[in-house]
Amino acid sequence: MKIIVHRGAEELGGNCVELRSGSSRILLDYGAPLPKIDQATGQGIEVTEAETILDIPGLYDKAPNPILALLISHTHYDHYGALLAKPLNPDIKVYMSELMEDVIRITTKMPRDGKKLPVGIHYFRRGHKFILGRFVITPYLMDHTAAESFAFLIESEGKRVLYTGHFREHGNKATAFKQFLAAKMGPIDALITEGVQAGLEKGPSEQDILAQVETKLKAHDGALFFLCAGQDLGLLAGLSQLAKNTRRYLVVDGYTALLLERVRAIAQKHGVELKLPGLDTEYLRIIRNAATQRVYQLSEYTETFSRMRDKLFGWDWVRANLDRLIIPVRANSQLWVKEQVNDLRGAALVYSAWESYTEEAGMLPTLDWFKGRGLLDVPAPLTGHAYFSTIRKLVENKRPRYIVPINTNEADKFAFTYGKRARLLKNGEEFFLD
Repeated sequence: MKIIVHRGAEELGGNCVELRSGSSRILLDYGAPLPKIDQATGQGIEVTEAETILDIPGLYDKAPNPILALLISHTHYDHYGALLAKPLNPDIKVYMSELMEDVIRITTKMPRDGKKLPVGIHYFRRGHKFILGRFVITPYLMDHTAAESFAFLIESEGKRVLYTGHFREHGNKATAFKQFLAAKMGPIDALITEGVQAGLEKGPSEQDILAQVETKLKAHDGALFFLCAGQDLGLLAGLSQLAKNTRRYLVVDGYTALLLERVRAIAQKHGVELKLPGLDTEYLRIIRNAATQRVYQLSEYTETFSRMRDKLFGWDWVRANLDRLIIPVRANSQLWVKEQVNDLRGAALVYSAWESYTEEAGMLPTLDWFKGRGLLDVPAPLTGHAYFSTIRKLVENKRPRYIVPINTNEADKFAFTYGKRARLLKNGEEFFLD
């Protein structure tokens, strides 16, 4: 079997990994590169379409050995975004979970000129093996800040490759990582693992951090703005509990409310009850901003929007109750806050001290705007990625012959820790599993 990291071996984000077995080829993720940072202003610069598209034989044209399928590991743009840049060769099957497809389709519909997923997505399910050419693939649910995230065990030619996607063990899906470790997979030849936060040896759980925020909040009378990506449903669930415990309201927009409802509905369809806030949550409120108006305009979600009506509140209510509100803010939220919320005195801003906020376009300018408004500054050690102690635990558990780190600025740490077992690849370099 052959491994080629087309993108992600030398940078954070933009994953695309190819596996070849005989004439069979598959791709794992096809993400858009992360925004570049302008050194003069510190602001993100969006990548161009040309920088997003990779020149891989068979991806857009015919090739002697065609690409059978593209597997998407999770719903962050740096893992699926390049899929939207240009139509793929129609013979390539695109695989993701049903929930992932729904989340991505909703997300791409929010901008009026948003690009669309191709039709005919193929679904995989956690723990259910499926076959693509000479490959046998098993998806495993992982703990991450995306709406849903998976690792893949890929077997062929008597070899086994384990691809982690993005993961951690300290979030609201920590049980998924325990189940991943407990799964009997047989000898692993290569572990392709993310290392976004490999520079952090260990850290607190997200639940511990929210408990500390709750303690601070009980002594604080102002509004709480919490920088939170729109798909970080686990953190939203934590903020919902925080609202309940502190007798406040959790205020979201129509996009977030729609995601919560759709994710809960699809999970229920598969017999899983998720502990997420929803339209039946007493202390949830929905603001009438542009994102909410956009949901109203999407005819396929008319039924869901009709159930939102009792939860919809205008700006007069927001301003009158500001000191009782917990407001998750994401990219470009400052546009409605500066227009509608005139008085931020006494408000606090909680944000991660450990994340770069480059995975979602526009998050850095949003953070900078809120930090410039004089709010009480509350940096927290939040991260959606594995500490190095978690990576160590995974390596000790699965005992791979080789470790291939990607999505990391800490490749040397892997080499120091694992010696010759660590294979530090360049983008486009071929690695043969003998």
